[in-house]
Amino acid sequence: MGKRTELLEPYLQALRKELEVTGKLLESSGKTIRTIYIGGGTPTTLSSSQMASLLDAIYGSFDLRRCIEFTVEGGRPDTLDAEKLRTIRSHGADRMSINPQSMIDSVLRASGRPHSADDVLLRYREAMDAGFDAINMDLIAGLPTDNYDGFCRSLDTVAALEAANITVHTLALKKGADLFEKRENLPAGEEVARMVEYANRTLSSLNYKPYYLYRQKYMSGSFENVGWSREGKDCLYNIYMMEELHTILSLGGGGMNKVNLPDGTLQRFHNPKFPEQYIEQLDSVLTQKEKLFELIMDNA
Repeated sequence: MGKRTELLEPYLQALRKELEVTGKLLESSGKTIRTIYIGGGTPTTLSSSQMASLLDAIYGSFDLRRCIEFTVEGGRPDTLDAEKLRTIRSHGADRMSINPQSMIDSVLRASGRPHSADDVLLRYREAMDAGFDAINMDLIAGLPTDNYDGFCRSLDTVAALEAANITVHTLALKKGADLFEKRENLPAGEEVARMVEYANRTLSSLNYKPYYLYRQKYMSGSFENVGWSREGKDCLYNIYMMEELHTILSLGGGGMNKVNLPDGTLQRFHNPKFPEQYIEQLDSVLTQKEKLFELIMDNA
């Protein structure tokens, strides 16, 4: 959504319509939802009342009696507060993502992050107080101005919180971003390798286990992003996305729907990426959802 806040309410209205139509199609298909993930951006830029309205629409559209995991991506700690966390938890979400990326303030500033390490700790406590006992946290090895000692302090601080999941990413430079063009103050590959090795050694010693991994383009070195979890705290959504063995219904701008076919292949259906396109092309989005469910039923 970026800074186009005037699109927020029309976007939410379109999303609620897609929820309503998809819910009816899902009910007719006899299929059920196993996990919900609200993310792929920063949905917590919504106000508490907007988030409550969205969550109400989800419950009004879908039968969630067989849903076993409900995650909201908090992402940026600066978009969270105690009221919003209580709102999300009281509406049934049981897992929250709070992503520090680093716990060194100078590294956060160099990376253009608007939050501080203290903000992360505060939001984590508020999420626990709101009733979340499964919290995902992300760290990134290879951020500008970071070094081995700084990354180790970040990892130790996050691990001491005993988060349910800790994902250790390696910096992936995105084309068009300032970091991709400048590539300034980035740790050398050898130092990033030491960071990753420290994370592997430390998390293993604390009885975290690696349960999913993936690669991205333009990553620093030839490393994977690895998700670690405490016993019984695997994030099922992450597993389903990585294994691509389940049909994924994705709603909203930029959503990628994946229908798992009997021959083991996937057929993908894309929602328009940008909010303006999503709002303007909503009728086409809804028609595509109907075709998606026809495919599901033809291969049931």
